[in-house]
Amino acid sequence: MLKKLQVALIRKFARKRLGKDIAPLETVATHPDVLIPYSKFSMALEKTNLVPAKLKVLGQIRAAKLVECPF
Repeated sequence: MLKKLQVALIRKFARKRLGKDIAPLETVATHPDVLIPYSKFSMALEKTNLVPAKLKVLGQIRAAKLVECPF
């Protein structure tokens, strides 16, 4: 029950932040044991100031390119 609520909240916040539902979230949402820790990690990563924001984005783009992410 608690996991379903957490997944619903994660979807709501993602929709609010991105303006729409995205396919990767819909896929991972079917596995709450993966989605919840991943979301916590992502939020912690966004809040840290150890690395400049531009460098974080560059790292995300590079990682996506390495794994040939279509998104």
